Amino acid sequence: MALSHTPINLTADENLEIERVAKMTSFESNEINAVEVDNVRFETVVSQRVLTIPEAKRSVRTPVELGIRITNNTQTPFYFSSNFYSMFPEMIAPDNQLMQTGIGCERFNPPIESDYVLLIPGRAVTLYRDAFLFWIQNRKKKHDRQLTLNIPFPDQDIYSFSPLYPGTYKFRFKYHEFREGIEDLSRWIEPIILQRIVQNIWTGEVLTPLVEIQLVES
Repeated sequence: MALSHTPINLTADENLEIERVAKMTSFESNEINAVEVDNVRFETVVSQRVLTIPEAKRSVRTPVELGIRITNNTQTPFYFSSNFYSMFPEMIAPDNQLMQTGIGCERFNPPIESDYVLLIPGRAVTLYRDAFLFWIQNRKKKHDRQLTLNIPFPDQDIYSFSPLYPGTYKFRFKYHEFREGIEDLSRWIEPIILQRIVQNIWTGEVLTPLVEIQLVES
């Protein structure tokens, strides 16, 4: 696994902007199922590990927050990203087979400034998505429905898993960020801000730990 870290000239007292998709805290984690890379700790966050399958009716959903908790145990502030291209979800079915991930992305939606969160040493941030279970209807066969887990991102970007059934699944994220992909965003991010993000981004690829999610009938 190739990782590259670039030191930056920022102070721990610098103001931090907490975005809608980020919860930033200073805490002691009770979760032992975590992975640490170069003193940066990654955990899988699932708000509920037992999800009741909703009724097969329109607009009936079972919500669940899915995310990554990142703790910066280094001495250097780093930027982390919550955008569609950095947080790739993976789900393993009850038969231990990796499920195919459905992707809904009608156009290229580049990352924007608010996707990047500055994490100072000793702090933690949770990058999360408001996901939900629901029944998706076949457009041609109205009585044919599939239980689906949708993980929406801004600009109508969606990851999804289907068909789902009662049982125990395993879930995680693949977090990956590389400096080369960010350098081309000058059309969407102010150059001065982009330069600071590029110079100070934490780069690499990490698989967060697998967390069990049980789907149960009501």
